[in-house]
Amino acid sequence: MGLITNIQSYLRNRYLKNHQPKLKNRKQMNFPNARSIGVLFDATDLDRRNEVLAYVKDLRQREKKVTLLGYFSNKQEKTANFTFNFFTKADVDWAKRPKARDIDFFLQSPYDIFIHLNPQPSEVTEIIAALTEAHLKVGPADGWLESYDLMVDVKDKSTLKGFIQQIEQLFKKTNVNHEAANL
Repeated sequence: MGLITNIQSYLRNRYLKNHQPKLKNRKQMNFPNARSIGVLFDATDLDRRNEVLAYVKDLRQREKKVTLLGYFSNKQEKTANFTFNFFTKADVDWAKRPKARDIDFFLQSPYDIFIHLNPQPSEVTEIIAALTEAHLKVGPADGWLESYDLMVDVKDKSTLKGFIQQIEQLFKKTNVNHEAANL
């Protein structure tokens, strides 16, 4: 098993090195100024999927353009009718590199903010997080350090509610606009 895992890791790292976006066009971004948000999430569980869709509805009510990409860790039918783009386990090659048209669509546009809404990321979603081009990238503390600018840690990783609350709290704390001091 060790040899196969090492080969998978080598191929995945090589793929990331060749495909990771260059950081030359990144600018400082905060939540009030953000117009476009990319959200990556695990769509396998119905309750989590509904939590994500409720959060996205809230973001859209705040006039944010949100693009979703869901991952089903089971073999979901491609004919399923969802309100978001998704990929499945069948779209992942043996080196755990995701390859699908919906992934390419998600990755082709840069975002002001990218949010990986999964407190327990998988290797598959971490690759997409690493390849996503965004001015500010937010993800779980258990994720790859190179993939995010802001990492969120919660005690209860089994629910998204606390994870979303932490993200919102960090957005509020980091988005304080101060006026210049008059001296």
